[in-house]
Amino acid sequence: MTTSKHATHETKERPSDSMKTTDYLIVGNSASGVTAAETIRETDKESTITIVSREPYHVYGRPLISYMIEGKTSEQNIGFKPDGFYEKNRIETLFGKDFEVTRLKPQEHCVVFATGEQMAYRKCLIATGSNPFTPPIKGLIGPENVFPFITLDDAKGAWREAERVTKAAHEEGRRSRLVVVGAGLIGLKAAEALSYHVDDVLVLELAPRILPAVLDDKGGKILQGLLEPHGIVCMPTVSAEEFHVKDNRVVGAQLTNGEEITCDMVIAAVGVRPNTAFVVEAGAAEGRGLVCDECLQTSLPDVFAAGDVVQVTDVLDGSQKPLALWPNALVQGRIAGAQMAQAANAEEFKGSFAVNAVDFFEVSLLTAGIINPVEVERCDIRETATENQYTKFVIVDGCLKGYILLNRPENAGIYTAVIDAGIPLSELGENFLTDPPQNLEFTSEARWERLHKCYPSNFDRLGRKEQSA
Repeated sequence: MTTSKHATHETKERPSDSMKTTDYLIVGNSASGVTAAETIRETDKESTITIVSREPYHVYGRPLISYMIEGKTSEQNIGFKPDGFYEKNRIETLFGKDFEVTRLKPQEHCVVFATGEQMAYRKCLIATGSNPFTPPIKGLIGPENVFPFITLDDAKGAWREAERVTKAAHEEGRRSRLVVVGAGLIGLKAAEALSYHVDDVLVLELAPRILPAVLDDKGGKILQGLLEPHGIVCMPTVSAEEFHVKDNRVVGAQLTNGEEITCDMVIAAVGVRPNTAFVVEAGAAEGRGLVCDECLQTSLPDVFAAGDVVQVTDVLDGSQKPLALWPNALVQGRIAGAQMAQAANAEEFKGSFAVNAVDFFEVSLLTAGIINPVEVERCDIRETATENQYTKFVIVDGCLKGYILLNRPENAGIYTAVIDAGIPLSELGENFLTDPPQNLEFTSEARWERLHKCYPSNFDRLGRKEQSA
């Protein structure tokens, strides 16, 4: 249990009387931002909180935009917080393009919006998420029928275009085709969602397998086969050399394998990059994301960060990287908010590891931790594979370090807890990885840690509040 190490700094230049001011400024209105704001309000009942965002919407679940396009939910039902959330927590909201932050002035403790208007703050949280990365492929940037797939507006635009091009193709007596550039999680979820609105989907991926960050070669091949009956054809090791553009629309492409194809629209989903440009321009230290301390404060005074923008230490292999995952954003938002408000029970952020849970049609995929180890000779790797199911467990020094569960979702949460706690598999029985584990197979210490993961850190195991030293 720790409290924030960072007291509020005095501003070197006081804001003018006409400048808007707030105690806590949250830049970004998604998972980490709203979680931080909610956490701040739990501790600080009186100070002002303002969330600003270039998107005009009430906070929504970004992972749900593909389900909206599929018809499994609606735009009205993808909200991440209930109606009245901002009012209940007395959070001022400034949403829309006018309120995109274009400049941060850390010494003056203020930000500049797209309109040139400024707002002063006492403490600021950067929770601006990711921007799509578009590779410099000729013809990919600019045409009106090329879309990213990050935001609600991206998804709605792609949906409208898919319906339009399919209608036009059918009137011409042919099938419509969507090309997706990138077979990561975003690309494949876009492919799945839009497959309900176009006839054919071709997914290009320069890496040797689909989902290169969360699958291995065996798992990738099995999943690729499971997608084909749904009209989604994936081409690993192949990308576009050039897109052919006519009247500001992509009409075809030359592929890196020499093949020429036609298409009606394109989703650019090669990857994402932390949306940190204005923070770095202000002097913040950056590696593969913003460099933060254990309280999630950046190198700038009173400026914190959470979510996709933060460089995270992978606790399993020690690597430094962004972790653009919804659960990570929630955890960091909660910790950053508690630290900003100097909550008595504020935790520190020590790092994390990747955990993914996703489905494609009826196929479930859960992965965690190290799945493609570099030092294979140090690992005990256990795999089982069938035509439509695959499991892989990576064990290092007797401890589970990662898994892939393709179409075998049972016990994923328990496996993740075992990785997180570093419990030796020798304590869990010979059949732990194959048979459903029972809670009593865990040691009493491990059971307590699992059952009290969110137990207040200033209480002992008997529920008594510990006395401050």
